[in-house]
Amino acid sequence: MNLDTKWIKTLALALSLPGTILVAAFSAKKIVEMNLLSPLTAIILFLLIVGNSIFLMVYYAFKNKDKS
Repeated sequence: MNLDTKWIKTLALALSLPGTILVAAFSAKKIVEMNLLSPLTAIILFLLIVGNSIFLMVYYAFKNKDKS
């Protein structure tokens, strides 16, 4: 199988996004239950993790769109 190497990073991030959301949400919930962070801080941390993954997908897509 011949994979287009310029899209591998974008594809890997896109495929891992559901797992990242699940683990980040579960971790944030457990951290709040253990009273290590406030609920607002946990939500912000969750959004930063998910936002970073989405940003990286867009960044790699734009970076590699003109490569052949």
